[in-house]
Amino acid sequence: MSRPTIGVLIRFKNSAATLPHVLQRLQAQTIRPLFILGVDTGSTDDSARLISKTGGRVIAWNGPYHHARVLNHGLRHLHTDLVLVLSSHTTLEDDDAVERMLGAFTDPRVACVSARWDDDPFYSDAITWDELWAKGLKFGSIYSNSMGMLRRKAWTTAPFDESLVTAEDYAWAIEQLKRGGICKRLHLRFGYERSGHDRTFEFAQLVFQFARRYKLRVAWLGALRSMQQMLTAVFMCRPDSAPPALHYDRLKAWAAMRFTAASSFSVR
Repeated sequence: MSRPTIGVLIRFKNSAATLPHVLQRLQAQTIRPLFILGVDTGSTDDSARLISKTGGRVIAWNGPYHHARVLNHGLRHLHTDLVLVLSSHTTLEDDDAVERMLGAFTDPRVACVSARWDDDPFYSDAITWDELWAKGLKFGSIYSNSMGMLRRKAWTTAPFDESLVTAEDYAWAIEQLKRGGICKRLHLRFGYERSGHDRTFEFAQLVFQFARRYKLRVAWLGALRSMQQMLTAVFMCRPDSAPPALHYDRLKAWAAMRFTAASSFSVR
C-alpha cells in the first residue's frame, strides 16, 4: 500500500517570532509533510511570507478568531489523507515526530494522535470508548490541536463543533471514540512558546458538559473532597497540594452545571 499523504495546517496571527523555528523543525523531519497550509487570522507582520517562502500556501480567515471555525475552514482547503495540526508557536523537537505519528495510523481505527502533555498514566496511549466509559473524563484533553495529527476522513464525517469556544479538540476526540475510533498518544518532545490566559473554569465547565452529553462520569475528587482539598491548601499551606484556585474553579463549574440541569428540569 502507498504511504498516506500528510499535510500541515498552521493557524497564525503575527507569529513571525515563533514561525521560523516551527517551520525549521518541520524541515528537519525524517518524513516531511507533502504540503503546508497556513490560515492567516489577521496578521500584520511577516508571518504569511514565512510560510509562502517554504512553499506553503496561505489562505485568509476574515472573521473573529474562533478555534473550531478556523480549523474547519483550513481543513476544507487541505485534502491530504492525514493532517498535522500545529499551532504557530508549537515545535516538534524530535526529528522523527512526524514519522512516529504516521506509524500510529497503520491501524485503520485510529482517528488521531498527539503528543502527551504530561506523564499522567490515568489513560492508556491507545484510548478507546470502552476505556473512556470505564474511567470517565479527566480535566485534560486526550488529543490536542496544538500538535496533533488527524485522519481527514474522520473529520469529514464529524467536523469540529463550532458551538464550542474552546476544547473543540477534546469534544472531537470523544466523538471519534464514540464512533468506534481510537485516539493515540505519543511521548514526543515539543516546544510550546506561548503563555495563554487561565482557562481552568471554562475548560472544567465543558468537561462537565461533555460528560452529560455522552453520559460519562467525570473523574475528579467530587464536590466534598474538592472543598476539603481547597481548604487544606488555603489554611495548611501544603506545597504538595493543588492550588486552591484550581479546586475553586472546578467546584464553580460543577455548581454551574448542577444549576443548569436543575433549571432545565424545572422548565420542562
